Amino acid sequence: MLDIASYFRYVESPQNEHIKKLRVHIEGGSRAAKLRKETGHALIEGIHLMDAWVKAHQIPKITSILTNTQSLENPEIAALIEACILDCEANDLVFPEMILVNEALSSSLTSLVNGPLIVCTILIPTQEYDLGEAVDTLVLDGIQDSGNVGTMLRTAAASGFNRVICTVGTASIWSLKVLRAGMGGHLYLEILESVSVEHLLERSSNSLLVTHLNTQALDLFQLGDRLRGKVTWVMGNEGRGAHPLFIEMATSVHIPQEMGIESLNVSSACSVCLFETVRIRKYT
Repeated sequence: MLDIASYFRYVESPQNEHIKKLRVHIEGGSRAAKLRKETGHALIEGIHLMDAWVKAHQIPKITSILTNTQSLENPEIAALIEACILDCEANDLVFPEMILVNEALSSSLTSLVNGPLIVCTILIPTQEYDLGEAVDTLVLDGIQDSGNVGTMLRTAAASGFNRVICTVGTASIWSLKVLRAGMGGHLYLEILESVSVEHLLERSSNSLLVTHLNTQALDLFQLGDRLRGKVTWVMGNEGRGAHPLFIEMATSVHIPQEMGIESLNVSSACSVCLFETVRIRKYT
């Protein structure tokens, strides 16, 4: 049986450089964004996200693993760490930095209230994509709530909209909160951040659709064949809606709903629009 603990080094000082960086990731905000930019690393925590990276064969992208003795006894965590060790040995890969901490440090190294401690740093993808390609695309235009952003990434992955473009002002895709809400959706997406609206409009070759509260806009459920070709769905900011240039250049679409009810949350609207596109293509 593999002696997993022997692969770890023990750290008990809160002043350890790796520990200090993890705390910055967990605290979030501008310092975490600066750290991600400087290091090219993001943070994932919890069994579910580590499992997602392992199952997606992204073990080479895991650069460090941190846990404690008690959590190392958890069968799921032990199995995930063993999978990483065996994969690295079988494929002659560089091992992630593996750190074991004491219980005193544990509570400051996770944002999860309950559950065992498992925290990993991952490499942030750096690929560039041609905005002119005809690929089903979701645009997040200034979406500021991390939970909304993560949910929409998960929806995009589930519906086959494998490219996501974020305009300037959208919450950071690789923040811990967005990663947690995305539930592994990041792994199946091509993601571009901080794209200007003007540049996107210049390059896009898709049919452009933007959600709008105006009931005079086209009814989503009457679009029909308009959804069969490659499309770009634009979801606007939670408060002000989409950028005026999107409203001007794209086809405005509204989601019909009962009178007197406040408009749908943007992540709910996103789900309705993307899966209506799936429905038209697969079942009509």
